[in-house]
Amino acid sequence: MTGEARTRVLIVDDEPPAVERLSAMVAGFDRFEVAGCESRSGRVLERCRELDPDAVLLDVEMPGIDGLQLAAELLEVPGAPAVIFVTAHERYAVEAFGVAAVDYLVKPVRPIRLRQALERVTTARGERSPGLAARIGDRLIRIPLDEIRAFTAEDKCTVVHALRTRALSDQPLKAIEREYGEHFVRIHRKALASRHHIRALFTDRSDIARVTIDGIELEPEVSRRNQKTVKNLLTETPG
Repeated sequence: MTGEARTRVLIVDDEPPAVERLSAMVAGFDRFEVAGCESRSGRVLERCRELDPDAVLLDVEMPGIDGLQLAAELLEVPGAPAVIFVTAHERYAVEAFGVAAVDYLVKPVRPIRLRQALERVTTARGERSPGLAARIGDRLIRIPLDEIRAFTAEDKCTVVHALRTRALSDQPLKAIEREYGEHFVRIHRKALASRHHIRALFTDRSDIARVTIDGIELEPEVSRRNQKTVKNLLTETPG
């Protein structure tokens, strides 16, 4: 049986102990391998062109160009690797997801968290799918937009309803609707739904209009003023 292609990882950190620890963890995972290591931030782009890694484990605070600037530069490179930040500080998390980081790990990194982050790379491999920063407990993650099915406002929080997970976003519904209106449609003052995954509009036993959405069990309420919009989406001809 042909072996599955390994995900190649470039480790970028100016501290040798951190490089050694991350290298040992990556080498111990099935389907992942260390493509190389680099301690000089000014050489990262060159090393990416040379080694063609699938992912970069990138420290934020380094001499010279910092990790956030490097990640922004990588976004402009066709076929660039996915970025996973690895840092001793939590304060850069929001900026990290602003440059499309797949995940954000705080040192000391636990093997299970590193593996989870790398598994996300295999899903996003070869893609530049936009994503949204959200929280699960004290963990900040990036959820690809194509996995998100709905947003609801609950107790002054925005709940992200995605495939296989629920998370919290710091963005209010209005901001999400303004930024991602091509992906999500307003169905209620307290709910947005994925335009491409609404499958039915129905009335429940309490005479409340609701929608069914592919991939999640949630059936959010649809306000009277938004029912026409939902009906139009359901009757649109694909393509």
